[in-house]
Formats: sequence, structure tokens, C-alpha cells
Amino acid sequence: MLCSSFQKMDLVLVPPKTHGNFYEGDCYVLLSTRKLGSILSYDVHYWIGSCSSQNEQGSAAIYTIQLDDYLGGVPVQHRELVWLLYLFPFPLTWDSYKKGGRASGFIHTETNAYNVKRLLHVKGKRNVMAREVEISWDSFNLGDVFLLDLGKIIVQWNGPESNKQERLKAMLLAQDIRDRERGGRAEIGIIEGDDEEASSDLMKVLESELGERTQEIKPAISDETVDQQQKASLFLYCVTDSGGQIEITEEAKRPLRQELLNHNDCYILDHSGMKIYVWKGKGATKLEKQTAMSKALEFIGKKGYSSSTNVETVHDGAESAMFKQLFQNWTVQEQTVGLGTAHNVGRIGKKDLVAEYDAVYAI
Repeated sequence: MLCSSFQKMDLVLVPPKTHGNFYEGDCYVLLSTRKLGSILSYDVHYWIGSCSSQNEQGSAAIYTIQLDDYLGGVPVQHRELVWLLYLFPFPLTWDSYKKGGRASGFIHTETNAYNVKRLLHVKGKRNVMAREVEISWDSFNLGDVFLLDLGKIIVQWNGPESNKQERLKAMLLAQDIRDRERGGRAEIGIIEGDDEEASSDLMKVLESELGERTQEIKPAISDETVDQQQKASLFLYCVTDSGGQIEITEEAKRPLRQELLNHNDCYILDHSGMKIYVWKGKGATKLEKQTAMSKALEFIGKKGYSSSTNVETVHDGAESAMFKQLFQNWTVQEQTVGLGTAHNVGRIGKKDLVAEYDAVYAI
């Protein structure tokens, strides 16, 4: 065990036997390492306790940047908020989530792994977008499409009043998650909201995660209203030192095009405070990569966003499906054309999935 004074905001190594205990008064950092062929791949998450101090939150960000630098800027970084704990079904229960202070945590997701649990809300008409929402029937409405991503299976629920663009976007997103993030090993199932009885097995999957539905699903929300809000909800900033010193300039607003991303620079994509992405170009300098992450964190305070706003780094050539869907017509070499095949899912047994991680540090 490596322990340091808490007052000095130093990292304290959390013993493996206590990895199931988290305190909302602390912040945590988790590093996961995996081997892909002859290459080591890293995921680094830092988790912000809802009652942690600003000093602790700042220290978590600093240590994450230092760890990223030590590992050569390779890790994918994720800044997690408290309620996202349920997305990571490693040995952690709400009973072991404690009030007060003692630790901090890093929670781990990885490409081609199945330790995922999230609900995506797909909405819009001219500007169809997806965003993460709480895993609850309260998040559903009759006019949109929802994707329940459980790692090995992705269930698409089509609201009876959803439009064809939303259904298509959701299907393409589910396919991209399956092919690009699960190595093609996840199954996709579709439920028509006006004929749920025809997909009884898939409904059992939904109910196993959301619980039994005890009230009517909410009515539809106007797509026109959401489209207007989304037009100004995306801001892309370029971080470059091409002039000899770091400069941050607003590059574009929605709609965004893939061609805007220069491989020799870094970018900050602000999704209206719901999430902030830091894109690191393959040819970006060390200083640009470090500055991009620190500036993204500064955005949270300067723009008055919630202190629990999620921040994630994205690497050039390894972009997640959720990042790519924010751009128009994102293309990937050897990407499958069309919808591919959506498989009907029969009986699906629940299995506890445990995420493996190398170290958890408390701040």
C-alpha cells in the first residue's frame, strides 16, 4: 500500500481488497492496461465524488494529465460523474458507495470489452443526435428512439411516433458500436414500441435493467424544438502551437465536418456542456496535448457547467461512435456500408461481468 497525506492532495493507492468501496467526498483515478498484439493500450478514468473539494477535483485532473504524459499521451481519458457509476458493472454496489471521504476512483471501459451499461437517447429530424441519459423508464418518450447498450447486446426501442431519420441513425449507431467498439461480437435487437409483445425476449432484457414499467411512457417531444437547440449546441475549438505559442481559437459551430480536424493539432469539442471531448491529432505536439486537456477542464468553470461534466479524450483514428455521430458523414476506412445485419435475439442469460483494472488511486 502506498499512502500519502490527504491534506497534500497526494495519490493514495487503494488496496485491491477495498476496490468495492467508494466515498462521495473523494476523487478516484483508475488505470487499465491491455495488450493488443505487441502494443499496450491504456484507459484512464478519473471519477469525481459529488462532495469532493475543488482542490481534490483539480488534483485528479492534474494527476491524470501527468499519467497521460508519462504513458506517452496514449491513454484514453474519461472524466466520470457520480451517477455514471452504474455504467460499470465491476464489483461495486450502491451499498458500498459511502458518504464522507476516504478515496477516489477510476472506472474503466475498453474497446472490444463488454463491461458497459448505458442508455442512449436518439432524437431529431434534420439534426439527429444521440446522448447518454439515465437508465430509467422515465427517460423514454413515445416520439424518439432509445438504445440500451449492455455490451454483448444492444437493444433498440423505436418509439411509436419516432421518425425514420431517428430510427436509421440509431441503427447505424448501434452497428458502429458493435463493429468498431465490440469487434463485431455484440448482437443488435429491435423492439417496435407499438408492438412490444412481438419482441417478448428483448422486453425481458429491458425490464431486467429498467425494472417493470409501472406507468405510461411520456408523450413525444417536438423535434423542431430540439433541432433549433442543437444548431448552436456544438462548438469546436482548435488548440495549436504552430505560431510558437499555444493558441486556442473557435474553429466551427454545428454542423461539423470531419475535414475540420487537422492531424497536427488538438481540438476541444463542447457539446453544450453535456459532454466535452478532447481530440488529439496524431501529429500534435506534447504541449498541445497537455494544454488541450487542461483547457477543456477550465471550460467547465468558465462556462458555468456542472462540476460533474464528463470530459473524454479521443485519439486520432480511434474515435468512439458517440464522438463520430456529432459530425456529418464521418468516414472510416474499411467501414461497413449500409445497415449490415440486425440479429433477432432469443433467450439471453444474465451474466455478471467484471472489469479488470491495474490500479485504483484515491485523492
